[in-house]
Amino acid sequence: MSQPIITDTPEQDRKARKREVKLRRDARRSPDSYERFKIMLDVLGEQRHVVDMEDHRARYSMIIMGAINAAMYLLATRAVRSGQLPGGAEVWVVAVGLAYAAASVLFILAVIDCLRPRSLERKGILHWEGALMHDLAEYETAWRDVRMDQLNREAVHIAHLLARMIEEKYQANRRLYRWLMVLIVQGAVVLATLGVYALMG
Repeated sequence: MSQPIITDTPEQDRKARKREVKLRRDARRSPDSYERFKIMLDVLGEQRHVVDMEDHRARYSMIIMGAINAAMYLLATRAVRSGQLPGGAEVWVVAVGLAYAAASVLFILAVIDCLRPRSLERKGILHWEGALMHDLAEYETAWRDVRMDQLNREAVHIAHLLARMIEEKYQANRRLYRWLMVLIVQGAVVLATLGVYALMG
């Protein structure tokens, strides 16, 4: 026996059309102040995640540099002490080592520039700097009298300041990894040269 086909009732059709109209209206309307504030909080959270990620990249580059420096020091020291280098080669190794040390200093300065604290000049009640500008009673009063439009303006201001910070960190990280590439190339040249001297010896 075939099963009867169940169709939507007029009431279900009416509710479905009502939901569709509501969805279309919501898609065209502007968000209210509370919805804007929630959206800005999500934006701020994503921006803080990007800032943390850039700091992690800077710290990771320091780990890579430490490994390269350790390998360079051990192999260069062993080659010099072994006496396998031909005459005049030690002077060349020292000269390249000084250039490597200079590049390392510039790399460290780039790391410091990326990780250094940055002042955002924030003064609203959403900022910890702004909270410290008032005593506890004044701060409680400010929060009691605050309006959603004020919170939204402050959230937009924070997002703009964080965007500037992210751009500065991107620029600092680009410089940092350029110096890291210089160190890698210099290290590879030194190691290749030491290997050639070892084979010739």
